[in-house]
Amino acid sequence: MEEYLQAIYTLADENGHVVSARLAEFLGFSAPAVSEMVHRLEREGLIALDDRKEVHLTKTGKRHADSVVRRHRLAERFLVEVLGFEWWKTHEEAERLEHAMSPEMEQRIQNVLGDPQTCPHGNPMPGVMGRPTKPLERVIPGTTATVERIPDQFEHEPGFLEYLDSQGLRPGVDIMVIDLRHGEPIRVMVDGTERTIRADCGQKVWVRA
Repeated sequence: MEEYLQAIYTLADENGHVVSARLAEFLGFSAPAVSEMVHRLEREGLIALDDRKEVHLTKTGKRHADSVVRRHRLAERFLVEVLGFEWWKTHEEAERLEHAMSPEMEQRIQNVLGDPQTCPHGNPMPGVMGRPTKPLERVIPGTTATVERIPDQFEHEPGFLEYLDSQGLRPGVDIMVIDLRHGEPIRVMVDGTERTIRADCGQKVWVRA
């Protein structure tokens, strides 16, 4: 159940539309299995379906989802800052750790880390007001921007975070957009080096400009 609530939270990030088919694709589960769980979550008052069959977390569901997401992001930060993991390697390890984290462990990790405001990928902890961001594809060429975050829904893509790291695109890094055209590779300047990055980075890398 926690996995579904976390997925709904993730897919709804930046006002995304969540429907059963999208949940099934994201989680890798069959459509009937997802449909059954969606109805169960609705019966338990954790989600609501609107007239278009879009899924929305209720206040109770949001509270549960916040708890799961907070544990996940704390686990990621712990893996980086205490155990020395690379920032792009933490997602799957954190998935395992979050489900074994007791409330006491969660509080102790938070204290050790000094109440972090974001995960290593730049996404704010639930309840923390994030700074305004936008997809890289909306930056005007010739403009400098700061990589702010990689939305959770893209952390799941095999090799994507490692690819960003190989290109120097990490949260907190300043870049200048040289050339950006829809559907084509993007030319950027990173740490004084011109790089040509994949076109999909335009949607998946969010910046502050």
